[in-house]
Amino acid sequence: MVGITLTAEQIRSAPPEVRHWIESQVAAMFAPPATEEAHAAPPHLAQCTAGEAQAILEQIEDLLPVVSVFFELGRESASVPVQGMRAFRLNEIARHTRLETTQQVLEALELINDALRRVRRDSEAMLCGFDREGRCYVSEATSRAVLTLWRGIVAQHALAAGQPAEPAAEAPAPVYRSPGYNVTMPGLMAGTSQPVIPVEHVG
Repeated sequence: MVGITLTAEQIRSAPPEVRHWIESQVAAMFAPPATEEAHAAPPHLAQCTAGEAQAILEQIEDLLPVVSVFFELGRESASVPVQGMRAFRLNEIARHTRLETTQQVLEALELINDALRRVRRDSEAMLCGFDREGRCYVSEATSRAVLTLWRGIVAQHALAAGQPAEPAAEAPAPVYRSPGYNVTMPGLMAGTSQPVIPVEHVG
């Protein structure tokens, strides 16, 4: 290997293609090393049908805070589209569901993931993934399925009450929300830890 030393004057007077090559070599030398996480592929998120959304709800219906978080995944106005997925901010979900911390939201979402795995009998199935910026991701199809389920529930309650069955615009369902349920997830969520699952975020 032969080393070559160039003066600043020699670099300035070199042909443009040589200067560009030198600049690229210097930039590469000082660039931070690539990490696996930076290039981690997003997980394959399930695309749930309305029937699967109903089955997931049946798995979690006794856990009111988890149900509230589940219906937040159908709230279009609280999310942004990202490459066939919808991104939700965990702190916004916590505020809408009256949970005290985003950790409780993460724990609820992992219970929802577990419910999907039981429904599909697939230990690798994932309904939602997370990034390190405090966002949760679900597929567009899953978000629509949750919203469809929510609208159906609202219509059923309206008919039962003898009211016009006008479709509700968004989740979550007030029938599942309990304002007095100051959410401590009794015994169920305590002491669990939710790992961050890398999801590629664009924008």
